[in-house]
Amino acid sequence: MNISGVIVRARPEKLAAVRARLADIAGVEIHAATEDGRLIVTVEEESDRDLADTVLSLHDVPGVLSASMVYHQYLDESH
Repeated sequence: MNISGVIVRARPEKLAAVRARLADIAGVEIHAATEDGRLIVTVEEESDRDLADTVLSLHDVPGVLSASMVYHQYLDESH
């Protein structure tokens, strides 16, 4: 399991719509948001490739200005 922390920057006037779209993406969880459009989210995916694809897809959400991965951890769940 790959877990990443991502800081998403959104247009403040689009924040509600961005939150709704992010909440609909499998593996994405919103942990905090500010009125000026900053969101702290985590992304969980099984493979590195899926994680990268999901993080990159955050840029395609209308109203998102940037999405920066600030943390990554691989958890070996086979133990």
